[in-house]
Amino acid sequence: MARSLPKKIGLMAMLFCCGLFGSCVKEELSGYTGPGKRPVYVPFSALDDIKNLPPQPIGLTGTIFLRDTLFFMLEQRKGIHVFNIKDSSNTVSLTFIQIPAVTDFTITGNRLYADSWRDLLTIDISNLLDARLLTRQPDVFSPVLYPLLYNGYFECVDESRGAIVDWVDADLENALCRTVN
Repeated sequence: MARSLPKKIGLMAMLFCCGLFGSCVKEELSGYTGPGKRPVYVPFSALDDIKNLPPQPIGLTGTIFLRDTLFFMLEQRKGIHVFNIKDSSNTVSLTFIQIPAVTDFTITGNRLYADSWRDLLTIDISNLLDARLLTRQPDVFSPVLYPLLYNGYFECVDESRGAIVDWVDADLENALCRTVN
């Protein structure tokens, strides 16, 4: 069944960037025990929890986008920070748009397009302090199933447990996956 995706240049750029992050190789092994990474899951129902929050601490960032005096910055798998940079000596954090399992986004007009696990979201940002989900197109993306920017052993992803929103350091037993560069 063919899907009708928005034909926006920004969306194409997002898809290209998503492909760049998938360059690491996952290797299946037999029974590693020791330090590594473990995925943190949220139930698929939590992916619909898209809302504005007060400004949040900045952690693992990603894509940035500048629109007029607004600066948007991705917080990997959590959401998007929004800043007013009209006065460069006094940057003001305005809001945080929570988007569970997000890894990339782009903006065209008053529409923010973002991935959320496997889905493509269209979010109305005409009122930045009240972002609203307009559409969710399911199964557009293939999520990365290993920790990015990490070389080592990890617990293989079990997609039946939900969407991955983080990776944590853990003592692994009988781990079957690792990344190799």
